[in-house]
Amino acid sequence: MTDGRMERVADLMREVAAQEILPRFRALSEGDIEEKSKGDFVTIADRDAELWLTPRLEALVPGSRVLGEEATAKTPDLLSIVESAEAYWTVDPVDGTGNFVAGRETFGVMIAFVEGGDVRQAWIYLPVSGDMAMAELGAGAYWHSSGQASRMNAGQSSGDVEKIHGAFNVRFMPETWRDSIELFADTVPRKSANLCSAWDYTELARGRQDLVSYHRMMPWDHAPGSLILHEAGGVLRSLDADVDYRPATLGAPHLAARDEASWQTYAHAIRALRV
Repeated sequence: MTDGRMERVADLMREVAAQEILPRFRALSEGDIEEKSKGDFVTIADRDAELWLTPRLEALVPGSRVLGEEATAKTPDLLSIVESAEAYWTVDPVDGTGNFVAGRETFGVMIAFVEGGDVRQAWIYLPVSGDMAMAELGAGAYWHSSGQASRMNAGQSSGDVEKIHGAFNVRFMPETWRDSIELFADTVPRKSANLCSAWDYTELARGRQDLVSYHRMMPWDHAPGSLILHEAGGVLRSLDADVDYRPATLGAPHLAARDEASWQTYAHAIRALRV
């Protein structure tokens, strides 16, 4: 780990959740919630948590900047940072805001540290349970729960479509990919709709889910989970370009899977269904 940074960021996430997020869980008033676009919510907890985290993260690495979901919603040009080699943090202060608004426990806080265009460190915190996933490039991914830390291992999926458990996010998909993924999903007996990347990625990296599809690849949604999944043995890769995810990738259909062999199996099946 790098200069205690992993633990320091984890402490910041616990602190911001205790101060800005959990006190508002199931306690939001109408004025605390806005709809940025249809079905895309933001709350006072999202905004205040990001504002609280930003200066503290930037102070950990002098010269770094924060690419936060809510700041970028106001100033879209901030996204240009993903094309640079400079050090920056991705911050999703409340991932799964729709769940948070609805009073469901499936939400999380996600942070990644990116340098040279690659994700170097990642954190996903689930405030209700207090569980935390942490990863550093080349050093593995670890699950912290009830005061214990264990190495995360996504394991191997059977590859048998009749036995797999998947989540299929197709809202932003181009029509041809959406149709083929929905046809594939029809053959999968167990499906989840977490509507929360923090939950999708931790479930994959713990071997509790087999695959997830995505298209809109905003870095705050995917940079943290991509490293945690990779360090647990999993794969996040574009279906059309066959290239592993990097934070500069903002679109394209992606498939996340527990292991390389099953990724190839599922990708082949989905591609075969394209019209």
